[in-house]
Amino acid sequence: MTEPASFLHRCSLVKRIPVFSGLSWFRVQSIARSGEIILYKKGDIVSRKGNAPDFVYFLDSGRLQSYSPDASGGKDDIEFIHRGMFFGIISTLTGQEHSQTFEAINDSIIFRIPFTAFRRLLKQAPRLGIKFSKILSQRIRSKLTRTELVSRSTIISVYAPIAGSGGSTYAVNLALSLSKETGRRVIWVSIRSRHFPPYTAVSDISEVRPAWTRDPLDIIALADNFELIPGHIIKSDAGIDLLNVVFDPKDPSIVEHISEFISRFIDEYRYVVLDLPSDMDAVVIKTLSQSDLVHLVMVRKREALVVGRAVLDRIEDSFKDGFTEDRVKVIIGGVSAHRNIVEETVRSLLDYKVTGFLPHIQRKDFSGQVDLGAVSFMGLDPVSPYRKVVTRIARDISGVSIGLVLGGGAAFGLAHIGVLKVLEEEGIPVDIVAGSSMGALIGSLWASGYKAADIEKMAFEFRKRSNLIKLIDLVIPVSGIISGKAVMSWLRGKLGKRTFRDTKIPLKIVAYDLMHRRDLIFSEGSIIEAIRKSISIPGVFQPVISKDQLIIDGGVMNPLPTDVLIHAGVKRIIAVNVLQSPEDVIKGYEKTSRELEKSLQVQFMHAPLEYITIHIKLWLSRKFFPNISDIMVRTLEASESTLAVQSGRAADVLIHPDLSGLNWYDLHQAELLINQGEAAARASLDQLRRIVTHPGPDNRKNISVRSPESQNINISVTNISVRSPESHM
Repeated sequence: MTEPASFLHRCSLVKRIPVFSGLSWFRVQSIARSGEIILYKKGDIVSRKGNAPDFVYFLDSGRLQSYSPDASGGKDDIEFIHRGMFFGIISTLTGQEHSQTFEAINDSIIFRIPFTAFRRLLKQAPRLGIKFSKILSQRIRSKLTRTELVSRSTIISVYAPIAGSGGSTYAVNLALSLSKETGRRVIWVSIRSRHFPPYTAVSDISEVRPAWTRDPLDIIALADNFELIPGHIIKSDAGIDLLNVVFDPKDPSIVEHISEFISRFIDEYRYVVLDLPSDMDAVVIKTLSQSDLVHLVMVRKREALVVGRAVLDRIEDSFKDGFTEDRVKVIIGGVSAHRNIVEETVRSLLDYKVTGFLPHIQRKDFSGQVDLGAVSFMGLDPVSPYRKVVTRIARDISGVSIGLVLGGGAAFGLAHIGVLKVLEEEGIPVDIVAGSSMGALIGSLWASGYKAADIEKMAFEFRKRSNLIKLIDLVIPVSGIISGKAVMSWLRGKLGKRTFRDTKIPLKIVAYDLMHRRDLIFSEGSIIEAIRKSISIPGVFQPVISKDQLIIDGGVMNPLPTDVLIHAGVKRIIAVNVLQSPEDVIKGYEKTSRELEKSLQVQFMHAPLEYITIHIKLWLSRKFFPNISDIMVRTLEASESTLAVQSGRAADVLIHPDLSGLNWYDLHQAELLINQGEAAARASLDQLRRIVTHPGPDNRKNISVRSPESQNINISVTNISVRSPESHM
């Protein structure tokens, strides 16, 4: 940290601090003499929890976060400090240790006054003390009631190492998607070098690239007074604001100003999307380092990916400990259908996780010309493959992603199809799917692009019991009565050689390693191989032996894998539990008993054929029931239903179809099972709609927290006495 400021600079800064506004020139000079201006670099600790009172801090530019370090090195009670805010005052007034740690999120300029000088200042200026008192009272009341807390802005830098790779197209569509999906304020800032090379499109489609119709502003020209920036921001009807700026890369002062320039947007906007030039110069590196997220946009060309790998190395070297895959994400754009290299080659050349593969844009994806007043481009249909991927990325960034969990349950799993029908009809967005056993099978078909109606037709293949023979290939029952080869053949006909990377929606499949007693989560490789492992019902299918693993049905220990999506960071979860509860079993038993009683009343003389059929079925069921497979499956279901109930508590919406009276092997009852799933989903429509429209965690206001102190806050700054449960403000 450094102090670069003269006395006049300090006076100018003091006048910008809101709490000091309106003071006389004499008082401003007095405050300026009392303090100092310090520049804290991103990641610097301004003050630590447990430190003795030292300064009162006033943030002029940048961002900070305050938190309580936990035992594991994590952060609790995180709050964000934005420009114009102050902290450290209560510790100064009470003499107590700091109860929070304050860390710079961006390069930040702070004016700080030693606590002894600050106490003198309050005695000399009673009106100023009253002003502090009011602000502190409001802030503490907000904290106690959890209302209007400052939320964190997210700065996203979009950088395409090669000009014409689609970085600007991606940036503007990401900004539009963030605005649409969150309803929060978003600004798209185009930053260009004056010596930017002529644009040469790598893609075949250039109309989607934003074209500015107004001249850009010079960042250095604004540097003397960044307060003028709001007057140059362009408002649009599309839900995003715009700013177009340039800089001279030969001017070394631009690097010093870029952090302060960026920080001017964080007070007003929840998301700041910075569209950067392709030159990897000091300005770009500085901007990337000050961003919360970096999206590197590359195209599927070998030479472009080689450059991309070198860029990743340089960024990693610049960021050092701040470099993580969560922060630096790679987005791969398509060139054209016939010129793209395969995904395996992409991953091999980059040796880095790819967050998203952007489909090649085609003219049929156009939705019409978009004119935002200062910039125009060809818009893309929201249902186009490109926009769908960008929307999913935006939803992931903003924490509004919705995950769908489809549980296991053999034939009961056909009820999932009915749920999918309702989700499609209602337009409920699903960003990721996780499934166990039959949930893995149904979920895989849906994630791969089949509609619910298509999957329903597949299920109807087995309404004739004779068609079930296609799935049964009996073997000597050493570890199972069915080998699974026939099922694999059926799956191959539906999914071919698809891998997880070919899905339209990200997919995770759960199986269980009996040898090591652990869940196996599949998200790469062959989909049908993963399904085969996940549906290996003990006693029915032969388990899959792979190296030192003995793999069985994923539903055995994780019949409703909500935990898989929680660990993936999904904030909103729809879970479908098709397993029968004990109450369902009793209800089904009573229903079956009534039906049996009624059927036994049929007389031979009145209906001889029906009478013979009923009694043959009854004889067969007594002869072959219970059998070993049925006993094992029902035993597993008893424990799985309990586990599924526990897992279901983690879901925001839990759908539980009434499948009483049905059996785990009743694939021929597909129509009834699907209808019951559909009915259960329709009964949950209010909840389903609510998680789509419910604001994200940082949008929640008026969340009441009862506190005995909330109506009894008394702060007297003028007399330097504070009575409050909080001491870190």
